[in-house]
Amino acid sequence: MNGPAQYLHFGFILISLANLLVIALLIIIFLLAVALRRPEKQRFSTLEASSEFEEAGDGTPAQAEAQI
Repeated sequence: MNGPAQYLHFGFILISLANLLVIALLIIIFLLAVALRRPEKQRFSTLEASSEFEEAGDGTPAQAEAQI
């Protein structure tokens, strides 16, 4: 911190080591978040969810039998 920043120069790219470290940490955190996300119950899209429910004769929705 007391001295000048150190830079890396790759062709037309000029970046400080501190900024490169921050970018690398952000990418690592993002990849870990995607890879380690908590498993949740299966979610259906709107079209899939509507096909899971059938219309009962009296106009109220009745859930179809679950497949195991």
